[in-house]
Amino acid sequence: MRPQTLVVDAPIRLDQQPDQRQAQRRQISQPAMVHPLGTSSSQVIQCEIRNVSKGGTQLHLGQRLGIGTLLRIEYDNNLLLGEVVYCRQEQAGWVAGIRIEHSLSGLTVLADAIRGSW
Repeated sequence: MRPQTLVVDAPIRLDQQPDQRQAQRRQISQPAMVHPLGTSSSQVIQCEIRNVSKGGTQLHLGQRLGIGTLLRIEYDNNLLLGEVVYCRQEQAGWVAGIRIEHSLSGLTVLADAIRGSW
């Protein structure tokens, strides 16, 4: 009896998988502030939102974010809460894919409504 070779595919990293989005991606160029959650410091990272889709966004930043890092992203009267699913180096910085768990838009109107009800 001949020994058999078992071939196991190496797992594909998230940043190398083909795009499997079910919703269309919308290209934007929007400055934003990222606040990593659960860190001891009140770190704020300036970044650019490159694109958004239902459930996700892509950021361009000047530093690396760890996979699994929870974030608060603020931009243009909006707030997003999400998790880093990949982060790869690019020529001029880092690109991170974020899975969005919660989003709030129109924060100014919401704040005004809350102030008015008190």
